[in-house]
Amino acid sequence: MPLAFTNSPKPTLGIEVEIQLIDRVTKNLSSAAVPLLDEASKVEGLTLKAELSQAMAEINTEICDDIAQARASLARQLDRVRALADKRGIDIAVSGTHPFQDWRERQIFPDPRHIDILEKYQWLARRWTTFGLHVHVGVRGGDRAIHILNTLISYIPHLLALSASSPYWGGTDTGLMSCRAAVLESFPTGGLPYYLTDWKAFEKYFETLMSTGAIKSIKDIYWDIRPHFDFGTVEVRVCDGLPNLKDTMALAALIHCLVVWIDDQYQKGRSQKVNMQRYWLAPENKWQAVRYGFEGILINPESGERSVIREDIERLLANLAPVADSLNCAQELAGVRDILKAGNSTMRQREIFAKTKSLVAVVEWLIEELKGG
Repeated sequence: MPLAFTNSPKPTLGIEVEIQLIDRVTKNLSSAAVPLLDEASKVEGLTLKAELSQAMAEINTEICDDIAQARASLARQLDRVRALADKRGIDIAVSGTHPFQDWRERQIFPDPRHIDILEKYQWLARRWTTFGLHVHVGVRGGDRAIHILNTLISYIPHLLALSASSPYWGGTDTGLMSCRAAVLESFPTGGLPYYLTDWKAFEKYFETLMSTGAIKSIKDIYWDIRPHFDFGTVEVRVCDGLPNLKDTMALAALIHCLVVWIDDQYQKGRSQKVNMQRYWLAPENKWQAVRYGFEGILINPESGERSVIREDIERLLANLAPVADSLNCAQELAGVRDILKAGNSTMRQREIFAKTKSLVAVVEWLIEELKGG
């Protein structure tokens, strides 16, 4: 049976941010999601959703026409959630992981879907208290969505290096820029997407997993990038949560520009046939970002040449400048260079710890970053 892709006539933008609920006294995560979501449901204009752990929640924008509307929406949601959380002695912050929380203390959100996830994945689910940024961009058709996915895979390292904010796990520095990425790859439908030729190939893949009971919906495919046919979008999920609104919007602008740029090349017939070496080398290229961030070394799948991720990002920004002008997001895209200069969140968290020798101080910094950013 054909799987309908809900075409989006315009490259709309939607942003989802997973937030940490933090006890104001201990700075550890707090299992406050159930009462917080109950209160949020009574607040007009607030979209707050449950996640697997009761120590987290997800803020969504509405479907937005541009980056300015998305920023305003996200800022409103953050302000409303912060006001509710404040009454309960809860602070909020965003980073790929909480620096010292113990996954064994986490409680699963008590709804059928999350209980099913726990039953299926057990230890994997219990340690899955990670926090990401998900960006949806509207796409005009399933074949275009698959083409964009096949091209975007080359830019996963760039997005991950810029957004990396999860160096710590359970109080230990993992030595990685993003240990969240490593956690997500442990799931059978997590990590890098499979190579698919077109929408029909995705239909067959999805139908196989549904008919065998491997998944129950598109939500059970945790790929770094996935086509979301219900929304008519390409959803980029690889990014760690970013610590402030400015950095979040910089990554959203970069993703928006990338999708529109790739789609425009497809429309004009300038797209190149997918070189399978792109998929063969994708794990190594992603690993370079996971481990080394901006200083990771990328292997070009076409030429075999090597380049530093930092330098590749600079070249990419130059290519995307005309697209950013057309989307009215040049100012937000310029924030990517600010991240390159100041360092990603992982680098800054390590700087705080080097000065203070305190992971509590790192959490306090993250809380203030979200307030001030």
